[in-house]
Amino acid sequence: MDLLNHLTSLSYRSSVLSVVGAGLLTHGIFKRTETHEPVHLAILLLGIPVVLTSLLVQHSTSFVSALVTTFLAYWGTLATSIVTYRLSPLHPLAKYPGPLICKVTKLWLAFLSLRGKQHVYYARLHEQYGDVVRIGPNELSFRNANAVVPMMGPTGLAKGPFWDGRIPEQEKVKPMIALRDKTDHTRRRRPWTRAFSTAALKGYEGILTNRCLQLVETLGYQKGTVDMTQWIGYFAYDFMNDLAFSGGTEMMRDGDVDGLWHLMEAAQVNAIFMGHVPWLGALFLRLPNFAKDLKAFRAHAKKQAIARKKRGSPHKDLFHHLIDEDGVASNPPTVFEVVSDGGLAIIAGSDTTSTAITNLVYYLLSNPTAYKRLQAEIDEYGEDALDYAKQAHMPYLNGALNESLRLLPPVLSGSQRHVDRGSGGKAIGEHFVPEGTSVFIPFYSLHRDPRNFAPLPNAFLPERWLSSEKQLDLEPALFKDQSSVILNMNAFIPFSLGPSNCVGKNLAWMEMRMLVCLMMQRFDMKFEDGYAPEKWEEDMLDYFVMMKGKLPVVLTPRK
Repeated sequence: MDLLNHLTSLSYRSSVLSVVGAGLLTHGIFKRTETHEPVHLAILLLGIPVVLTSLLVQHSTSFVSALVTTFLAYWGTLATSIVTYRLSPLHPLAKYPGPLICKVTKLWLAFLSLRGKQHVYYARLHEQYGDVVRIGPNELSFRNANAVVPMMGPTGLAKGPFWDGRIPEQEKVKPMIALRDKTDHTRRRRPWTRAFSTAALKGYEGILTNRCLQLVETLGYQKGTVDMTQWIGYFAYDFMNDLAFSGGTEMMRDGDVDGLWHLMEAAQVNAIFMGHVPWLGALFLRLPNFAKDLKAFRAHAKKQAIARKKRGSPHKDLFHHLIDEDGVASNPPTVFEVVSDGGLAIIAGSDTTSTAITNLVYYLLSNPTAYKRLQAEIDEYGEDALDYAKQAHMPYLNGALNESLRLLPPVLSGSQRHVDRGSGGKAIGEHFVPEGTSVFIPFYSLHRDPRNFAPLPNAFLPERWLSSEKQLDLEPALFKDQSSVILNMNAFIPFSLGPSNCVGKNLAWMEMRMLVCLMMQRFDMKFEDGYAPEKWEEDMLDYFVMMKGKLPVVLTPRK
């Protein structure tokens, strides 16, 4: 009571200084914690100034006046302190260049990401500022190849707070891809590793072959122009539902009658925004009408997973391994964990692979010489071109796929990592990054750096992946000076790297090789008359996964 009487008897000046001091103290709390929980934020941003209003009531004409004055003083102090610190030489990242607005707040990148061109923005920043750019108050972007292994290799960094924003904290069981704790991630990944082992992949060949044949047969029935973006997307979605849940969709037959593809893509727009500002994402996801597409797609994926669990499967599909129906795991995932991974199975297995295949179709049609060379190689193998074992050793096929993945990796801007608090910091290349810093490598920029890939780093050139003898045979003018040819495999990471890399990488290679070989055998393809190829990259949107425009193609069955 004495303390309360003392506080309420403070002078106006002392009362205001107390509010200012509280604002500075709150900034200190934010500097040392990563709270995204709305309740905690409400206490710090709303609760404290409401309580402090009692100091100014006696000096104001009304409670409302005191409340407004307190909030202005508290928030003004907090904002001023934050901005001043982030721009000051005392900040741990002060020496790194970058746009002023990025140093002040991540809200700028959050809103910019809604345009879907953040991969282009990052590329421009690196051209302007160099290999290491400060793109957030506590975040750095690295373009140099020597950052890859320290950041993402076997002893690399855990995932960053980007994933806290994409997945609400009230979800007690998060999908494997969103787990930031390394130990937890390793445990959850084990059944996925079994599901994509060599033996397991052999069991998926029949499912994949049937869906590939269905697509080319369906395309053969189409008249006039077909949108390859749509049809390859339908194929990938149907195949992944077969693989994950033993069926459930027939988009190639019926179209997207339930709007599932739209839901999947629309969900990513919300998610990319919330990933940049996790505290805001955690708040928005609690609002009933916010991110309806994101919530609807997650609900659909969980429904599919639950249905698959109940009905079982006649063959060993993906969920057979995730649920551990063979009983081989000593610590199998819970039903809730498996169900939570339903959406991951669909998005990671369908969207990214369909993107890679469609991009290759685009590049081949834009480069007639490469198209003819690949088709000739496939024809040379004859029926063996549809043999999975033979496809892995077709040099031009794999060179073309690698080149497409280099120019347009399905995840254009990479995946954020974080130097955890208490770790003491991390050496990344020649830079020592302090703890509490988020870092990432924009794959799009890294893959087009002339120090990593030459000649013509921005051109589609499958020959760069061939032997030097074959390069000189096919493109002597470009490759005659072998000393200037650069192929830095340490800078080629379309499937990421290390413990958090794409667990389904080998399955993706099977899909890409089989479908490309089958389509090239069955059809001659060309762009629709009047189509401007430059529109492909102009229409492309980066929402962590890539959203693509239409790809109008005319197919002619081959004799």
